[in-house]
Amino acid sequence: MKSPAKGRWKIGPNHEIRYHSEGKEEEFTLKGPLIGAEPNALLLALTEKQSDQKSVTSILKLIGQWRLDGKNRIVFETETANGKKDVLTFRGAWTVGDKNELIYTYEQTDLKTKRKILRDLVFNGHWDISEKNRLTYWLGADSASAFRFRGAFQTKTILAKKGVIRYQAGLEVKGRRSVREIALFGKWKVSRDWGLSFEIEYPRGRKHAIIFGSEYTFGKGERLAVSLKSRAGEPLGFELIFTKEIQW
Repeated sequence: MKSPAKGRWKIGPNHEIRYHSEGKEEEFTLKGPLIGAEPNALLLALTEKQSDQKSVTSILKLIGQWRLDGKNRIVFETETANGKKDVLTFRGAWTVGDKNELIYTYEQTDLKTKRKILRDLVFNGHWDISEKNRLTYWLGADSASAFRFRGAFQTKTILAKKGVIRYQAGLEVKGRRSVREIALFGKWKVSRDWGLSFEIEYPRGRKHAIIFGSEYTFGKGERLAVSLKSRAGEPLGFELIFTKEIQW
């Protein structure tokens, strides 16, 4: 669904999604958790009462684009019929799950029991290193939606046997700034033609590799140092160290 020409989408105080028509008293409110996220859409559960007072819940797909703002917060941008854009800013915290997936966690209050409930919105994408050496989480192969993180790689030297890349990004949650570590776990691989990649596994056994440019330097004994570069050949500012076996 594309947003109507008149009106505005926004996130309510209980993390529900609301639409308010301009010049009218009508307001559409999501009653329940967010259903999910697609590469170019936000899925909502919209509950409405019919004339016989029965409640009917339907799934609404709001079309738009996912990205990060200047504070590394997740935002969803949807375009109205007249070309204007509504920007929904998700002010809670995101984390990286055990399967390297990006998870947004938010809190809702149950209106009946008044209990606070933590819910997760999972983004199924893959990691890569984009232009200007920025860590990027792409939400789809054919989608413009991507989370480009502002930050830096944590160390200048990575040990291949540990199989982890660590990145630090600043994040503001409810007005407070903190540093969030992104730890990506995977397997370093060197092909027979000396191509270098970092293969990451995602939920349901899905795999995707970050491809690097590289410059190899042989040291003493079994030590091999690799200066990492982007696929465009730009230095990334850190090196990978192999100390024992290399997987071909």
